[in-house]
Amino acid sequence: MPHSKKKSGFTRTSALTLGAMGVVFGDIGTSPIYAFNIAVHAGGDSRAEILGVLSLVFWTLTAVVSVKYLVFVLNADNNGEGGTLALLSQLPQKIREGRRGLLGFTVFIFLLAAALELSDGVLTPAISVLSAVEGIKTVNPELAFLIVPITIAILTALFMFQFKGTHRIGATFGPVMVVWFVVLGVIGVSQIVQNPESLVSLNPMYAFEFIQSHGWQTLFVMSSVILAVTGAEALFSDLGHFGRLPIRIGWFALAGLALPLNYFGQGALLLRDPSALGDSFFAMVPAGVPALLLLGITTLATIIASQALITAVASLTSQAVQLGFLPRIRIKHTNGQERGQIYVPFVNAMVGIGAISVVIVFENSTALAGAYSFAIAGTMLVSTVGLIILAIHKWRERRAILLPIFGLFLLMDLSFVVATSTKIFTGAWVPLLAAFCIASMMWIWRKGRYELDKRLWQKSLTWEQVARIRKNKKVVLTDNVGIYPTSVFGIVPQALEQQINILGSIPKKIVVVKVESIEVPLSHKPPVVEKVNDFLLNVVVTSGFMEQRNVPRALRSKVLAEYFDERDGIYFVTDRTLVAADKTALNKAEELIFATLHRNATTPAHYYHLPERRVLTFDISIEL
Repeated sequence: MPHSKKKSGFTRTSALTLGAMGVVFGDIGTSPIYAFNIAVHAGGDSRAEILGVLSLVFWTLTAVVSVKYLVFVLNADNNGEGGTLALLSQLPQKIREGRRGLLGFTVFIFLLAAALELSDGVLTPAISVLSAVEGIKTVNPELAFLIVPITIAILTALFMFQFKGTHRIGATFGPVMVVWFVVLGVIGVSQIVQNPESLVSLNPMYAFEFIQSHGWQTLFVMSSVILAVTGAEALFSDLGHFGRLPIRIGWFALAGLALPLNYFGQGALLLRDPSALGDSFFAMVPAGVPALLLLGITTLATIIASQALITAVASLTSQAVQLGFLPRIRIKHTNGQERGQIYVPFVNAMVGIGAISVVIVFENSTALAGAYSFAIAGTMLVSTVGLIILAIHKWRERRAILLPIFGLFLLMDLSFVVATSTKIFTGAWVPLLAAFCIASMMWIWRKGRYELDKRLWQKSLTWEQVARIRKNKKVVLTDNVGIYPTSVFGIVPQALEQQINILGSIPKKIVVVKVESIEVPLSHKPPVVEKVNDFLLNVVVTSGFMEQRNVPRALRSKVLAEYFDERDGIYFVTDRTLVAADKTALNKAEELIFATLHRNATTPAHYYHLPERRVLTFDISIEL
């Protein structure tokens, strides 16, 4: 029996590792197509400059991915889930609830990083697929006019395929990416064998000498070198889809070996044949059939690369909804066994439209690279800030060791942010503006929900008043169980007020249910029930930020069986229309944005997965 379990565990880990190859490593795995070309173009084509850039690429890849993300950041998970918001949810409560001053600014910075990753989900598919399709020019320059139309067609098909779910996509794409990484390593080695000189750049002194000789110009080069680590943030964001062990195995056993070999191969080619400058990736194979085969697998790999950030965007959106930073939105879980695997139709459509739009606007991968690099640097900087705060407040016993290490990461990330800020006026303003708008929207939703809950406390009936109404027999007592989901526990639900005022009735048994979002991915706690009096039950259902809020399923818990049967209950909910109040903490612009978000949120019945035949909805207006 133990042997069977061990075998089962090995099989599952192998399957998840293969799936991770198709989802997690797609983005970073396709960086060699464009990253080294752009970095050398920025750094210079002399022997010393090529070796210096190659050394910078290798040690950046090692420091950022192999050390920072694979060793440290993956350990900053929240019960198995990763991403910027998972980091935020682990910070001290005082910081998380900050609304102004330094604490409020800290929260906004984390929201901005999450928003940058969302905008990264737009840019990744665009630059990945576009850079691959540009390989057509190496086969036949006269076909260059087809690059943008083909890219748009591929992106359209990719986003239409998302509803299948990441487990199916990963299973389909995983084997292709394994072949891709083998191809990267093989063509890299084929060039290294012809000119092993590029391997001397393993010595970090070449990077230091490059920095010393180029001075401040190095910043412009580093804004291109960072392209080699695009997708590193996806290793953390997609953690909940596959787990820490499969991601580490996939990197250290295959991806982390193939990528450096390919970069060294491109360096060897340029040192041997400077005419390959600008096309060092595709020039590594002979013209003809080999070039066509490489173009084919490259295009396939970049389609897969897009999946890494699309998946991360879905995870981030779900977390933002559960943590109260975005309104209720339709989220479809695509795998009954791996609960973190989801599909968000609205966000998928918006990201798809955005990706196609930037392809049309920028038209080539070089122009798009400047916009792309800034989003990466910003997200990486905030992840380091999160690590430092966790080291201070959560990992206190090890902070003497961790803080110096994280301090080095901070310096590295700050240099990347400064470097990529040089691209602000040549494209980086696009993700920055988009991220600022998204982060502001999340901030306004959070602020608006706080004010709305406060208004409900001020305007609602009290339970003492409800008890008097029952006692005075001013309403009809119906012989059923009334279930009232509420977002603010402790006050009379608006649906019950409407039932009293409009229908003139009250259920004999009232069950008020609050779904409490706890800051862990999955909750295994049973519902907590409090019998307030002979007619009122308060039930608290806990939900992790990566879970569906299925109230009927939670209420069928054995803990509640002695009090009532959920199947006998009728759900009463409200559909609110917001009306501007004379005095409010929100300014006019914030009121408009919050009202728009509130109006387009998913209905409570859908969000809580309530049975349609047992739901009664009241339309109400509330001042805010």
